[in-house]
Amino acid sequence: MSLISAKTRILLNLFLPQRRRPNPRYSVSDADTDLSGKTIVFTGGTDGIGRVAVEILFKMGADIVLLGRNRAKSEEVIRQLKSMDDQRTARLYCCDLASMESVNECADRILADTPHIDVLINNAGINLNRRIITPDGFETNWAVNYLGPYLLTNRLLKRVRESAPSRIVNLTTNTEFLDELDCDEISVKTDFDTNSSYVESKLSMNMFSIDLALELEGSGATVNSLCPGYIRSNLLSNLSGPEKIMQAIMNIMASPAEVGADRLVRLAISSEFSGVNGIYLNEDQTRPHHRDAQNFDKRKRIRKITEKALSQWLPIQEIE
Repeated sequence: MSLISAKTRILLNLFLPQRRRPNPRYSVSDADTDLSGKTIVFTGGTDGIGRVAVEILFKMGADIVLLGRNRAKSEEVIRQLKSMDDQRTARLYCCDLASMESVNECADRILADTPHIDVLINNAGINLNRRIITPDGFETNWAVNYLGPYLLTNRLLKRVRESAPSRIVNLTTNTEFLDELDCDEISVKTDFDTNSSYVESKLSMNMFSIDLALELEGSGATVNSLCPGYIRSNLLSNLSGPEKIMQAIMNIMASPAEVGADRLVRLAISSEFSGVNGIYLNEDQTRPHHRDAQNFDKRKRIRKITEKALSQWLPIQEIE
């Protein structure tokens, strides 16, 4: 039995310097770096590890389908990519994951324009420490980190399956920071406004990943979760007050974006993970999922709550 709790261990780790360079032990082999003809759909590719990962994948020859909320910033990323090689494809679809209608419209356009999806990477995320409810009536952390990616993945899932062998990679966090997911609290709050909305939304995405992995078993398509570690990024830029200290600590101790991007690219394309389905990769190592994610009854409850919340945007035939 551990002498300290998982939450304490995670907090203490914030005060320790993290890896400064990608670990060569886990580098992607040269045989996996030719992505010519591969299409990668990517959310959250304008900042941090997403921005670095998009460039790495583009340089390997992948066609990039970038989903971005900020048009100007996203267009600049596309411009920079095309300046490297204007013969390769880099397309932008404006999409606000906090708006389910925006997600649906974006999915429609992608499906109309993209004959195959080899990799779907749900990288976008937000960590607000104040209550902001979206026009759809959802707490923003839940909308961006879970409900939007859940809807997007379901809308694109048939195309991903048709493109097998294919992969879905969902970015998560150290969900062990949360002792337990309170399904009762979530079920009575139609806006999903909970006390630990960031971690709870990420844990719910992990639970969805496990259910989806079971659904995809034997199809040639896989889905896995990645906690990239403590990475210097804009994720904590929305914090305020005493919690702003956390961002200062992260900026000093955290790994640079290149480390997180390396871990993300590895899970997305390395043959090491060919056929691997339903795992939780924490930094460079496979770890057990949070105990609540392993709980079938809890996953079933969260899925029912989610399907009810998204019923007007996700037709029943696309859930089944």
